[in-house]
Amino acid sequence: MAASHPPHNNAAPFATAVAKTRAPLLQARHLPGDFYTSPDTYKLEQERIFQADWLCVGRLEEVAQSGDYLTLRVGDEPIIVCRDEDRAINAFYNVCRHRGTEVATGQGNTKSFQCPYHAWTYDLKGRLKGAPFTKEIEHFTLSDYGLVPLKADTWGGFIFVNFDPDSCGLTEFLGEFTETLAPYRPEELRLATKFVLEYDCNWKATAENLVDIYHLAALHGSSLGLHQPVEAYEFRLTTGGYNGLFKGNSPLTPDGKSRFGNMPWLSGKALEYGYTSHQRPNMNFGLRQDNINFTTTWPLGVERSMITFHMLLPKQHFSLPDFRQRVKVYEDFVTLVLEEDRSMVQSLQKGFRSRAYQPGPMSKYEIAVHHVINYYLERTFA
Repeated sequence: MAASHPPHNNAAPFATAVAKTRAPLLQARHLPGDFYTSPDTYKLEQERIFQADWLCVGRLEEVAQSGDYLTLRVGDEPIIVCRDEDRAINAFYNVCRHRGTEVATGQGNTKSFQCPYHAWTYDLKGRLKGAPFTKEIEHFTLSDYGLVPLKADTWGGFIFVNFDPDSCGLTEFLGEFTETLAPYRPEELRLATKFVLEYDCNWKATAENLVDIYHLAALHGSSLGLHQPVEAYEFRLTTGGYNGLFKGNSPLTPDGKSRFGNMPWLSGKALEYGYTSHQRPNMNFGLRQDNINFTTTWPLGVERSMITFHMLLPKQHFSLPDFRQRVKVYEDFVTLVLEEDRSMVQSLQKGFRSRAYQPGPMSKYEIAVHHVINYYLERTFA
């Protein structure tokens, strides 16, 4: 483990801290607070993780028609994802080639993207089609000033982008994750709900909390922990992630009862067990008998982060007359759980800045936290 980019000026304590976190689980210590408060570390994470890994930015049904688009930020980088006239999925930096203004906001349907500052206009393939008062500019050619593209690909109805033009392919990156999800047929599901929460903490604190089984009984003892006992988990580690298998059917509802019933195509083990899974670098999945839910974690600043929660259901449910009422039961329960989390991770961030904070040991139920932290360390500092 190289220490050429420590989050503070003294490389020796940095190397010692990393070695303690890199130790086997029951000998390991959590990361020092510097790793969650350092602008230098944050910058490296953007470059070496978020600008290099494949990132899930949405679902195909969110851009179902030609002209549909959505926008989001990955760290400091604004992007657009859209479906063009040929029904291809494209992704671009949301940055006008003239002065850098965002050419689109929010989500919607359009025939073109027009910069609101000087009206440079781009088509759905990112090509510059019009730029007022540019005829007099020497050597100016529209084809030289298209929106800067990003790699885009899909699997199972999920849309992924990658900032690195030389990255590996999406299927190679996803690895055995595709085998875990395949029995749930994510391509036959549709987005039932999606909402966003912002947290006053470093993105890693948010991401680690989502894989932390240790806190279920304490923090979520009267909510999620009622139907998802800590002792029930069997962990299998994957590249930068994990699958946590637990016996039982535990829909994300207050009473632990499904409002939709089992997915009709599930059989065997999928009916007996649920999964919590982490797919590198920032996706967390709950695979249940009645739905797939997933959360993506996004950095907004050194001490600011965002999660986007999604729930997917079989498409035949969407025609139910009381569909929205049924979905709201899940929305309200998940919001309760995430608000419980938010209070803790924001308190955690305050602790990282305290001179009294010393990283503590890891429990056996923090196996996923240990594994994911070490993936981030490997990617950032190796």
